[in-house]
Amino acid sequence: MASFNTHIAVAGLAAGAGGAIAWSAGMVDVYQAGWLVALGTVAGVLPDVDSDHSRSLRLVFTLLSVALLGLLMVVAPATAGWRARLALAAALLLAMRYLVYPAFARLTVHRGLFHSVPAAMLTGLFAFVLMRACFDWRIQPSRLAGLFVAGGYLVHLLLDECYSVNLAGHRLKASFGSAMTLFSLREWRGYVLLYLAVLAGFWLMPRLAGWV
Repeated sequence: MASFNTHIAVAGLAAGAGGAIAWSAGMVDVYQAGWLVALGTVAGVLPDVDSDHSRSLRLVFTLLSVALLGLLMVVAPATAGWRARLALAAALLLAMRYLVYPAFARLTVHRGLFHSVPAAMLTGLFAFVLMRACFDWRIQPSRLAGLFVAGGYLVHLLLDECYSVNLAGHRLKASFGSAMTLFSLREWRGYVLLYLAVLAGFWLMPRLAGWV
């Protein structure tokens, strides 16, 4: 499979080109274009979060911890002093590092559900909901955010499939077909849940589109 640096570089180039096109077409402003590039780039390493001790997993959990820390500072009671806030922040970071992180690593299998097309679709739908509901973006840039995340995710899967082809020997490696999957009988329950979540996301999209 492709390396972490390759995934970041290719996803960044694709997201950068897409962000420039969206901005030049007047679909987003400069601020939103920057967000689209960042989202597409990070999405380019998301499938590897199921690989224990991978740089992708550490990056995603670091970003998630920072985001949760910021959210905690916002929702913490105004009466809470700096010592209480510091204690809450320390508890959150310790829980993420020593409880959530190892539990996630144990429960996931590399090239499992995360290396699949429905996972890319679900991640894109989540990005749409996040930007629409939490960042109050209008419908068009929110849809673009979902497309950039799903696109970056699919770029990762496509790169892994390309690296599964031995061009010199004109043969396919044993890993070919394990990155970009639509369904697997071995993990059929997980795939059914994935597709149900995707359907729920598409059901939610027009309702979020009506939000002002």
